[in-house]
Amino acid sequence: MELTQLRYFQVAANYEHISRAAEALNISQPALSTMITRLEKELNVPLFDHNGRSIVLNENGRRFLKRVNHILTEVDSSKRELQEMANEHDNTISLAVSSSQFLQGMHTFMYQHLDYKWHQRVADNKEIVSLLNLGQIDMAVTSPRIYGSDYHSILLSNDEFKLAVHKDNPLAQKKSVRLRDIQDERFIMLLKDLPFRIQTDRIFTELGITPLYSMECDHLLRRELINANAGVTIASQSASFRHLYSDNIRFLDIEDVHQTREIVLTYLNDRHLSHASKAFISFLKQKFSGDDPKS
Repeated sequence: MELTQLRYFQVAANYEHISRAAEALNISQPALSTMITRLEKELNVPLFDHNGRSIVLNENGRRFLKRVNHILTEVDSSKRELQEMANEHDNTISLAVSSSQFLQGMHTFMYQHLDYKWHQRVADNKEIVSLLNLGQIDMAVTSPRIYGSDYHSILLSNDEFKLAVHKDNPLAQKKSVRLRDIQDERFIMLLKDLPFRIQTDRIFTELGITPLYSMECDHLLRRELINANAGVTIASQSASFRHLYSDNIRFLDIEDVHQTREIVLTYLNDRHLSHASKAFISFLKQKFSGDDPKS
């Protein structure tokens, strides 16, 4: 059994589709199918249930994948550790986030580490899990958190929900509001498939109210409209010290909302992290604590 076989199996197991896995591996579909067949013969058990080009991990495959993930993570970490010993200034950071807003303000860190090289992407939690398991990223920042015994998690923020309003909005004179009392305000909300929107929709559902949505949009347009006093929005407490909005925005307590949302940094337990990655983790921990990190 060779490492190449294990890597091919790992990718095939994550995609559960022959053609997409072959494309990701930059090999032909027949070559990948042959590799899987040989691996199953060598193990003397089937790893997938086959249905045309679609393949589904069976119980044997799921158990084997867990072992393979550990093996390949250890191999990759050992390689990186040896490379770092040869070059003490490993300056590469690769990460994924479920929202690009979690990295707002990271320019402070970048300016102080101009030699660092970055590989960053935005993805949903399902894709991020695959990226972590495949070793394609070092770490991730997500909300909600990623669960599993294979991952080490650092709680960056247990964020409270706030109402963000412009200082010229009459509501800005209040210290707190009840959503039940302001459901007719012009709410500017994120698009429905975004994680934060899913969380805020759950809040309204639990309260049994249907607010007036004057706009559903992406993060950038929402920020622009709130800064222009075009409406109000549900935001998180950390949005204030992450400087997501202008200084004209006020964050009001919401009396009838008691839920919080976790923002969590995650990496594989066995993943070897570079000096640069460790420095960035320290920066994020300070940043989300509300301090002004000078990393």
